[in-house]
Amino acid sequence: MDLKIKTPKSDDYSEYAERVRIGTSEARTKASERGELVRHEVGDRMFDIMTEYFPEEYQARRRDELIRAFGAGIAVGFLGRELLRYGRR
Repeated sequence: MDLKIKTPKSDDYSEYAERVRIGTSEARTKASERGELVRHEVGDRMFDIMTEYFPEEYQARRRDELIRAFGAGIAVGFLGRELLRYGRR
């Protein structure tokens, strides 16, 4: 069994290299998109599992996040008010 592999001629190297580079770039882009989709799906499934099997922990974590967000909102409001006062002087 004799395999006949066509090798590019010396003047075709740049064209061949460009096709390989484009193909590799496209493959990386597709792999990155698939990886992003898989990460998103895994995150959704983990969230669903957490809320289903650990409802108390989920509620506690959610409550902590809401308290932090509320505190950050108060801090931003306070700083905004002080900046407005400072600007009026």
